[in-house]
Amino acid sequence: MPKLRRAHELVASVPPHRLVAALVQQLAETVGGQAAYCVPAAGRPADLNVVAASPEHVSVRGGLAGESAREPVRGGGLLLVAGTRRWGANEQAAIRETAGWLGVTAEVDRLRADRDCAEARARGLRVEVTTARERLAQVRDLERRRLVRAITTTTQQDLDDVRRRLRGLSELLAEDAALPQLAELGTAVDEMLDNFRTVVRGVFPAMLPDRGSRAALEELAATLPHPVRFGGELGRRAGWQVESGFYHAVAAVLNLLAGKGISPDPAVVVEFGRDDALRARMTAAAGQLSASDLRAALDHDAERLAVLGGAMDFAVTGGEAVVTVQLADRMAPTTTPPRAEVSALYQRVWDLVRQGRRAAGDGPDRPRWDAIAARLAQPARLAVVADAAVDPAEVARASALGVTVVFADGPADWALAEEFLADDGPHGSVDAVLCLVPPAPAFRATLRRGRQRVELSESASLDQLARKLIAWAPVIAARRAIVAVRALLPGLPGDHPLRWEVDRIAAEAHEITELDLLDELSSGDTRVLHGVAADAARLLGAHGADPRARLGLDSDANDEQVQAAAQQAVLRWRAHAGKPGTGGRDGMACEVLVRTAEGLLSAARTP
Repeated sequence: MPKLRRAHELVASVPPHRLVAALVQQLAETVGGQAAYCVPAAGRPADLNVVAASPEHVSVRGGLAGESAREPVRGGGLLLVAGTRRWGANEQAAIRETAGWLGVTAEVDRLRADRDCAEARARGLRVEVTTARERLAQVRDLERRRLVRAITTTTQQDLDDVRRRLRGLSELLAEDAALPQLAELGTAVDEMLDNFRTVVRGVFPAMLPDRGSRAALEELAATLPHPVRFGGELGRRAGWQVESGFYHAVAAVLNLLAGKGISPDPAVVVEFGRDDALRARMTAAAGQLSASDLRAALDHDAERLAVLGGAMDFAVTGGEAVVTVQLADRMAPTTTPPRAEVSALYQRVWDLVRQGRRAAGDGPDRPRWDAIAARLAQPARLAVVADAAVDPAEVARASALGVTVVFADGPADWALAEEFLADDGPHGSVDAVLCLVPPAPAFRATLRRGRQRVELSESASLDQLARKLIAWAPVIAARRAIVAVRALLPGLPGDHPLRWEVDRIAAEAHEITELDLLDELSSGDTRVLHGVAADAARLLGAHGADPRARLGLDSDANDEQVQAAAQQAVLRWRAHAGKPGTGGRDGMACEVLVRTAEGLLSAARTP
């Protein structure tokens, strides 16, 4: 580097990541001595941490030996010079100019970090918006079906009743009973019109936008034939979509319990509550209704509430019906999803994400934690790449299994793969891809390099891939959440227990290890378990997670046969690991297979 170049010349020609070191080196050459750019150590203002020095091996503690000058740098740093061969006006100007440019560089770095944080927050908000849009689209469809049922089915039943009474009236016109029948008919028509007005008015209660859920529910209760008593508080106002979903869920319960009445004592008590969710607990005498009857009567409303991330629970105890409604105030799930009931790993990851959301509070990372929680509770996503229409019956079967199917047109190139790997977007956050068009090599390579696991199939049917996703859904969702959580750990304090907990879960999760090895075997890598890869993949769950499918047994095999086959699998893979030709990768794969077989054996021995 030429001597005596001005600092601004370096700024114009040196890459940003080398600029600080270049400025310090140029200053050292200008003064013919040593130069160091330092910042005070955290918690120890007397000590200095070196950012850049020339020569690089120079030792700096509280300063430089034989220090000639100290120039403050904007932002809290110091520029030190020592051992100078010359010190005049030019050298003094050089240290001031260098300190000024170092301050500008530090400020640019801070601004760049702020920009990165803003971009991360924007990505999180985009994920949140996309998630909300998907949920609201499902809610719109459910609401459309509700209105169709309420306006058509209910009204048609009422009209059928009127029609039946009119036929009866025509037979009684010549009799004295005609006048009472006419009066009864008029009452039925009035009730039908009142019910129809209630249905239409219930689409969007007038008081809900202005005064909130409680006031709107109190207005509804005043129109019901049986008394409703309210207690508790809902606290601060939530978003309109939250309050609307909460209102409709509670209103549906009140219409059932306090509408026509289900017992001689139809009074209903509503107790509101609020923490990180809006809550309502409704109690009434159960009469002849069971919890199953309540669930069947409110099934549609419970489904709609679940789409919004809430839950509706039913119980009948001691002749009292209890229905609870809860809906998160951030449109993110607060209850444990059903997958946790069958997967201990999923439950641990769910608890981990819940702790992360609490730790984030209302900070800039909270939307990203909410997005992870929302994605963790959502169904598996299967993308289909095709240049022709896919059989609607296959799509319907996959959806009935609980898989969300998204469609994308070709070509299957790296750009489409990047869309699948993205956390947001209509094609983003997918778990598997069924590619029915010839994929480009870059498409396969991009999916393999993604931080999130995305299975690629070019030959399976939509039904086969959907069933595989459902079998592995808790593990896939947990693995996806762990990867996403790792990206948020830098925002937590260095000693936060979540950092250790993430590593512990990942290290102890044998299901994730199984899934990763299965992906490796399915990729066609002939260097892993050559000649026995198909048997290994079957044991790992390639043909189903049921123990009999894993062990290659018939579906009607008894427990003793399962135990014997599992014992044989343990011995087989231990022996394979001990063969002289088994390499390091095969040895590690055999360890995974042995542990899987031992797990099946332990489960078979447990009554």
